Amino acid sequence: MKVTTEELERCEVLLTIEVDPAHEQDLLKKAARRIARQVQIPGFRPGKAPYNTVVRRFGMEAVQQEVLENSVEKIIQDGLVEAKLVPYAQLSFDEISWDPFTLRVKVPGPPKVELSNYRDIRLEVKPVEVSEDDVNQALEELREQNATWAPVDRAAELNDLISMSVIETDGDEILADHDSVDHELVRPEQAESESDEETPARKQPDLTTPLLGLSAGDEKTFSVTYPEDFQDARYAGKDITFEVKVSSVKVKELDPLDDEFAQAVSDFETLAELREDVGAKLKKRRETEYDQELGQQTLDKIIEDAKKIEWPLALEEQMIDDELERFAEQFRQAGLPFESYLKIQNKTRDELREEVRESTLTGLNRSIVLGELAGLEKLEVSNTEVLERAKSIADAFGGNEDIWRRILASEAHQSRIANEVLSSKVLLRLAAIAKGEAPELVDEVEVSEAQSETLNQDEKSDTINKDDSTSETTKEPAITKA
Repeated sequence: MKVTTEELERCEVLLTIEVDPAHEQDLLKKAARRIARQVQIPGFRPGKAPYNTVVRRFGMEAVQQEVLENSVEKIIQDGLVEAKLVPYAQLSFDEISWDPFTLRVKVPGPPKVELSNYRDIRLEVKPVEVSEDDVNQALEELREQNATWAPVDRAAELNDLISMSVIETDGDEILADHDSVDHELVRPEQAESESDEETPARKQPDLTTPLLGLSAGDEKTFSVTYPEDFQDARYAGKDITFEVKVSSVKVKELDPLDDEFAQAVSDFETLAELREDVGAKLKKRRETEYDQELGQQTLDKIIEDAKKIEWPLALEEQMIDDELERFAEQFRQAGLPFESYLKIQNKTRDELREEVRESTLTGLNRSIVLGELAGLEKLEVSNTEVLERAKSIADAFGGNEDIWRRILASEAHQSRIANEVLSSKVLLRLAAIAKGEAPELVDEVEVSEAQSETLNQDEKSDTINKDDSTSETTKEPAITKA
């Protein structure tokens, strides 16, 4: 097998594999035997028809097609190994010819990146501050998290907690039947503003207004219109009827901010100690957030000044396909056909693809440079760091064991987490560079020479110790028999 390569544009390599004539004939004969086993040929037992008979009956093109369907994958794999090529995306055929049997395949290679001297970048750095008001607000949030609910004998008001049984119907179809549901009476916009940035609130209809003014024992039937893009297709764009019966109304009770509160929610004895700790943690979190932002600005500058950032077109198309598939899967899980979403948005699949392309190219640009920088800065991620991040994700969902198990069972999830952790490390390093605080990079040659020198010193030390040991031994008196 003769293998040659030719550099193409956009990080692609043209791999040409020419099969030896003897091997080509062997492949054709084996293909003919497979055809003879699959199709009964008069006068011959299955698989026993001669090669020429199979060719005359079915044609050379059919035999060649059988070769392509059953042998090409291994031929290409062998060619890739011989050429020492690792595809970064889906291969594509350029040409297939016979006599001699030759395959020409376009192989997407690794991205090519040439950066300017990014370690010289310096950006304006602003001090991170935490005010007394910030600490007070954080303490109020801590009070809210540790609040308790006490029953009240009055009509429900905003910010109360109402417990009730609920039947939800769409016409004659029962969509849900709950014996007991707790609902905090807050406006939808309030719930959105209080949601965590990492787990944003889904767009919800207003269930609070119809429940205001109800007391324990009250019953009420009302309808709620759900938004067109609601995540559950059974509800999206529909008027859903609710039949509720209230069992209790509760009011939120907040503990006073004092030493007793500090002891209840922390290991500190006094409120002053808790306040100091909250302020320190708040400052540390803001410093990390600021460094991430500064790192992003530095990354933008590095990309802007880069001499070359290039990737294969096949990688770009594959990432767009993957993004569209993830997008469609989200709607399938919610029971909403992807085509219905396109109709709601008044877009064609091609129009959405071009929108996705724009965001994908931006992300691809950044991820490629981040990967290059991780290598240049010699930054890595350990399994321990991945597990710690996975645990924090599960904890964010209340320590959900199911989420934890899914992460541990999925290499894709772990790889995604590892990439997130590594990206965060790179951004923090870029922030340090922008501040002029990054550690100096040690050249691998210097490290090797230093290790060699250390080894030599150790060997000399061992030799000296051995000499000393021998000397001391000879000075000791000989042991004699009595």
